[in-house]
Amino acid sequence: MYSNLENISSHINKLSKDDWERLFALIPEIEKTKTFIKSGGIIEDSNDPDSFIITPVIEKEIVWDLESVLNDLNLLIAFNWAEWNEGREIATKQKFENQDTITLLKLISAFIRNNRFCDGALAEKFEDRSIEKILTQIKKNIENIK
Repeated sequence: MYSNLENISSHINKLSKDDWERLFALIPEIEKTKTFIKSGGIIEDSNDPDSFIITPVIEKEIVWDLESVLNDLNLLIAFNWAEWNEGREIATKQKFENQDTITLLKLISAFIRNNRFCDGALAEKFEDRSIEKILTQIKKNIENIK
C-alpha cells in the first residue's frame, strides 16, 4: 500500500523507534550481501554460444524483505515517479547524503515501482549500494530527530 505524499510527513512522525528499527535491521544484511539475484536475467545459451536466453530475474529474499517492511510501515509513497527528474538525478549521481527522509523514501518507492516494468531493476539498486546508502541516511535522519 502506498501512502499519500501529502500525509507522509505526519505518518513518519508517528512511527515508533521499534518501527524504524524493523527497517534499519535490514542494513547489516544488505552490507554483507554481495549479489542480490538468485537466478534469471540474461543467460548464455549453452546450445548456441553466440546467443542468450532471457529469463525472469529472481531476487534474493532481502530484496523483498525491504518492500515488505516498507509496506508494513506504510512508507512507500504514491507520486508521479516517472516524471520526477530531480529524483532521477539524485539516484544517478548517488547524492543521498543530507537528503531529507521523504525524498529518500520517494527514491525507494520509485525504485520499487520501476522494478514492476524493468525486471531486476530493484536488485541493481541493491548491487550498486544505493539502497544501503539510502537506508543509512534515513537512519541518520531519524536518529537526529528522535
